[in-house]
Amino acid sequence: MLPLLTTPRLVLRPAVAADIDAVWQMLVLPEVRRYLCDDIALPRATVAGIVGEAAFGAGLGLWVAERAGAFAGIAALKPVPPALVALVPALAGEIEPTVALLPALWRQGLAGEMLGAVLAHGFATLALPRIAAVCDVPNIASAAMLARAGFVPTGEHQGIAHRIRTWTLSR
Repeated sequence: MLPLLTTPRLVLRPAVAADIDAVWQMLVLPEVRRYLCDDIALPRATVAGIVGEAAFGAGLGLWVAERAGAFAGIAALKPVPPALVALVPALAGEIEPTVALLPALWRQGLAGEMLGAVLAHGFATLALPRIAAVCDVPNIASAAMLARAGFVPTGEHQGIAHRIRTWTLSR
């Protein structure tokens, strides 16, 4: 079971089946899916599978972020998926974070808080030696967030919809 994570303004709790609709409604928003889902509107069944398979190993998984008790977004700490490893074989076996917020909550530092909570869990609780990240090159806001968190760029590769930049952060 995933632990409850908290930030100054958010509570991150393990995702459950009752969260499927909120997660799906966020992930199909054009501004959210643009980079996170390679601009593909994921079917609800796919999102249900993501939420249903949210346990990726001990201490890894998907959290729902809530602000004042309302859905705000999601955060995850999970193995790099096979489709991404196929594009960048060096990512095989790596663990990566994911954060996504409702657009109304962008530019408030909340995504950085979520990322910080997930990274702290990965390093302090799971004792991961390194965490990898992947960001579409045109996604300047996410790249800036990764840099602020201390990630170092390690290369660029052709992604599905955009060029992608890989990053790493070691403890």
